[in-house]
Amino acid sequence: MRWRFVKSQAGILPLYAEESANEISANPLYMLRDVRTNPTRVNLGASRKGESPFGVRAGIRVTLNDDLFDDHVGDFYLADRPARKDSATWGQLFKARNPFYPGCIIRNYKGYRGQALADMEQALFFLNSVQGPNNGTITLEGDDPLQFADDKKAQFPRSTDIRLVGAIDATSTVIRVFGRAIDLSDNFGISALDYIRIRSEVIGFTGFTDEGDGEFLLTGVTRGTRGTAAGAHGDGEGCQRVGAFDNQLMYEVVEYLLKSHTQVPDAYVNAGGQWDTEGAQFLPTFRTTATITKPEPVQKLCGQLCRDGLFSIWWDERAQVIPLLAVRPPQETPIVITGDLNILSDSAAVSERPDDRMTRVTVLYGQRNPTESLDNYGNFAFRRIRIDGEVELAVATDGTIRENEIFSRWIRTQTNAFLLAAQLLLRYRLPPRYVTLSLDAKDRAISVGDVLDVTTREILDTEGQEVETRWQVISFEETDPGTTVRLELQSYQFVGKFAVIMANDAPDYATATAAQRLVGCWMAENDTELMPNGDDPYLLQ
Repeated sequence: MRWRFVKSQAGILPLYAEESANEISANPLYMLRDVRTNPTRVNLGASRKGESPFGVRAGIRVTLNDDLFDDHVGDFYLADRPARKDSATWGQLFKARNPFYPGCIIRNYKGYRGQALADMEQALFFLNSVQGPNNGTITLEGDDPLQFADDKKAQFPRSTDIRLVGAIDATSTVIRVFGRAIDLSDNFGISALDYIRIRSEVIGFTGFTDEGDGEFLLTGVTRGTRGTAAGAHGDGEGCQRVGAFDNQLMYEVVEYLLKSHTQVPDAYVNAGGQWDTEGAQFLPTFRTTATITKPEPVQKLCGQLCRDGLFSIWWDERAQVIPLLAVRPPQETPIVITGDLNILSDSAAVSERPDDRMTRVTVLYGQRNPTESLDNYGNFAFRRIRIDGEVELAVATDGTIRENEIFSRWIRTQTNAFLLAAQLLLRYRLPPRYVTLSLDAKDRAISVGDVLDVTTREILDTEGQEVETRWQVISFEETDPGTTVRLELQSYQFVGKFAVIMANDAPDYATATAAQRLVGCWMAENDTELMPNGDDPYLLQ
């Protein structure tokens, strides 16, 4: 059933549709009082501390006048029911019939009078709360689909009720357990073996046989795997399924976690293969082998992977997909925004977050024993430190060392540790800056993740002149539908032309197109260190 609500003055034409006996879309009910939305605010690379790795998620709050309702649509058995003694409101009936809201969706349409619904811009949210009726109103609240990865809604691996049957010593491979078959057969990761944990030991197995009465015999047992040591265990000790990944691309692990261990609809993740296209071009070396031995929030694990794998994901409420974006130079020409042509008067404001500044980044990687605490300094084989000595000088700042220490269960190579440390320091060596500004609706095609070159009187050089600076969009909101949009931007670290490896048949610089020059690489002249036509040279990524 699809309910439609509009304000009393909206003047929406009848829209009733009956696609099937169980697929009815109601005519507009003139009950809508107010709609308030919170836009997505992406946490680029999950690197801003004190904030969800998914950033500030999109949300909606809809307030309805809870009018009396006679069930003229939606109740297929109205004629068979006894007459009501008392009147009922729409909200009372909805709550009585829907104690839970699985799969209930709120769509917020924004368009112009006379425009077909299909042509309007729409944002999608999942209903998670119905408050009221209260003083004649009822309130519907919804969040974006990434809510299903929240701490209380999705954990990996989930808790499993498995117990050891009979004591075993450190060499025994005959292991019987008591529990549910589904807890043994369900998939927990991407690995050749399945695993359980008993105290500080991880035990691998290839299958199991049902011995009746809830007992199972593990087959293909391997003791003391994944960096742990075999030990003796007593009858009745608890066993927990273990999540394991072997040589997997980090962004593919995020895709697996969202699709296989949350209620996030599959259609929103890697829609149209967008993740594969972005990952294949920019993230092919970020592979991981990792072990998760106790239930942890999927949101937390995805945040670690985004940080360590140098990419971001968020909910795009307008496109209704979860995009993936690598931390990388722009592949398209940045959009030019100026105070004269785009920015609405007195709408630009600049701020910074000094507490986010870093002068050095330490990455500990190569986790030895996955059953030990993640912040155990001695449980990591390797350490990579990146220091910006210039910003640590007393004459540059106050001489304070601001260190960001990362304990990574996902990073396995020195190269990836170096890239993570370098990128974080590049973005946060100076206090990260933010700009909020408003634009006319003609610029509504700008999206989260886009790169902008901005010129405004709020940003000046040392001579007091306006200077073009580069920013990345982290939030988009249409504050006045059809009229005004509001952007929040974060300072962007990639300025210049960045070189990439090209195909053998690529043209020379003189005959290359502007698009080819943006995503290619040519050597500069030896004598001038410029391109043949005087353009700036390329920078190696």
